[in-house]
Amino acid sequence: MTKTAFVKLSTRPVLQWPKSSLEIGLETAAALGLLTMLYAIIKYWPLLPETIPHHFDVSGKSDAWGGKWILWLLPGISLAIYIGLTVLSQYPHIYNYPWPITEQNAAAQYHLARTLIGALKTGIVLIFAYLQWQIIQVALGKGEGLGVAFLPAFLLLVFGTIGVYFIKAYQAR
Repeated sequence: MTKTAFVKLSTRPVLQWPKSSLEIGLETAAALGLLTMLYAIIKYWPLLPETIPHHFDVSGKSDAWGGKWILWLLPGISLAIYIGLTVLSQYPHIYNYPWPITEQNAAAQYHLARTLIGALKTGIVLIFAYLQWQIIQVALGKGEGLGVAFLPAFLLLVFGTIGVYFIKAYQAR
């Protein structure tokens, strides 16, 4: 029988430091993405038909339609993700890390993890803003869908961001 070691969170250093310029830029981009989503709904709401696309297949073509109220779902989810990840980013000492956190590597590991959370938050908000924009464009007859590159680009953004984090965090262990 193997023994599992559990790391006490209280043994990890709790550090506070100001956001880097990269983190501030990511935060700004995420906030602008949220504001853009709200602006787009307000601006285009009266122009939209009652039925709009709300689901796209793998090739990016709309394959389901519904009421235009669904447009409020994307900014709502984006806002929840934004708030949740913003709060989570304040506590990097409670995250799970693939290697031990020590006094020597804590600052670097926490900074990388906090930047990862900010990058994922920004990426998700901007992806949702793009989805909302494309839904509006298709509903207005000015677009045909998300395009075939959307799914690979989305996957590359998310997993590429995580991959870069793991490489940098491995080097900083």
